[in-house]
Amino acid sequence: MNEHEFNPVIQAVVSIRHLAKATSENWSSMKTLGSELSTDLEKATSQITNFASEDTRKEWLEKMNDYSETIQKLKQIMAEAISKIREKKAGNIADDWNHYPKYVEHVEELYEQMKSLGLKAMPENETASWEDLWRRIDEKHEAIKNEAYACSMQLQMIQNHDPKEVDQLNDSILKHIPLVYTNQEAQRYTEEYMRAYEQLKKEASQKKTLWDKFLDILAGGTQQTPAQRVMMQRWVDGEKI
Repeated sequence: MNEHEFNPVIQAVVSIRHLAKATSENWSSMKTLGSELSTDLEKATSQITNFASEDTRKEWLEKMNDYSETIQKLKQIMAEAISKIREKKAGNIADDWNHYPKYVEHVEELYEQMKSLGLKAMPENETASWEDLWRRIDEKHEAIKNEAYACSMQLQMIQNHDPKEVDQLNDSILKHIPLVYTNQEAQRYTEEYMRAYEQLKKEASQKKTLWDKFLDILAGGTQQTPAQRVMMQRWVDGEKI
């Protein structure tokens, strides 16, 4: 089974799992991850102070100041988004949320520049430590991105459904979506998903259900794949596939 055939399944599994995890933790893990990431960056700054030249330390400080300003903007957008989620009133948050990807992209550019800056400054016996530190930073950043994506999905749910429907979706997600679901499990059932293709085509003209609309959110507003439809139906029926 090639990657193209099972990738949509994995993508849906991971997206829904992120939403389930973020919802179950009431979005609290993002704050913890952010604190851990700040600690790692303090360690990076300490290494730059110890080993880099004056010019490199000055350039590092400029990058860190830029980073701090950008992170503050991201935190403001996220705090407002989470507040809206708790109130179940999306309001005009979408206008602010449209800026979120741009700030995230800038943070990632700064990470690459800072990592490279330090790598050039580190003595040979510190290179491995520096690279390990940045692996941890990248992992935490990716985890925060995943939770932010879950936040985006939740905002779309609030915009598209009334509060009762949102509660129904959240309750079903927390009840039926396994948080420890693996990509390998998703791949294992891909052939079965694909065999359901003809049946799902017949259903395409029927009125959308609440879960259909949710899958549209996952698919970015486009028609979801047969794999996503069958996977979700199994979960709605109470099965861990």
